[in-house]
Amino acid sequence: MAHTNSRFMSESLLVGAARKSDGLEEILDWILEDNRDLEIQDPCTGILDSDWSSIAEHINSQLDGYTGRLGIHGAYDGIYLGSSDTLVQQLAQKRILQSLDFAEAIGARQCVVHSPFLFFGSHQACHSPSTDLEASIGRVQDTMQPLLEKAASIECVLVMENIFDRNPAPLRALLERIDSPYLKRSIDTGHAAITERCGNGPSPEFWIREAGDLLRHLHLQDTNGEYDYHWTPGRGTLNWPGIFAALNEIEPSPHLILEIKDPIAGWKYLKDQGLAR
Repeated sequence: MAHTNSRFMSESLLVGAARKSDGLEEILDWILEDNRDLEIQDPCTGILDSDWSSIAEHINSQLDGYTGRLGIHGAYDGIYLGSSDTLVQQLAQKRILQSLDFAEAIGARQCVVHSPFLFFGSHQACHSPSTDLEASIGRVQDTMQPLLEKAASIECVLVMENIFDRNPAPLRALLERIDSPYLKRSIDTGHAAITERCGNGPSPEFWIREAGDLLRHLHLQDTNGEYDYHWTPGRGTLNWPGIFAALNEIEPSPHLILEIKDPIAGWKYLKDQGLAR
């Protein structure tokens, strides 16, 4: 890839954080001071079948005057967008539509959903005709049609996060088939590092560069590659200078979300390295 972006290797990047509303107060001043990216994760906590309007109202009051980029993490537990079972498809649609209702109530412009590619086999095989990829993409496309219609109506982009994905080719094929401005890519640095450590996938930096202008969102977390620890950057084995060098090539700049217990500590580490502000 030609390094034509003026930000390449030249600019520290503004980072934000993921939080449930009951812990937002702990980082609120830090978020508001620089209008950092923020991801609210309440839809993951089992609230969607209850009256969550008071939660949304509280979030809105806390974020009064906030002009940063706001997103949510959509429901994911048991949500499989690639199922051929119509009842499972209906469940997935219901939960993501409920998540988008929550996004609308707080004015969020992104909603994280999980990749449907739960592949069992070699990473070298998961984009081949023998693995039923085309049919799988068709099932995802059918399941996502009402979700994308809702996303468009509230101007909230669905960003699809790598989970067990062993290489990014199926996700790229899916996004190219659907070809919607309301479906883009999300990368979790720890997830990519785990598949790399297992010998089944490329590095987080490769994932970022491969996504290119499809990338709209990152979960920043560290690990040693053995488990999805969500450690503070610097504790694990990820190449943070390499990750931020890759991010400096991306335009438009994706939401940068520290998905860790203490995001301010993570920010301080990255800031001390000259990578983040």
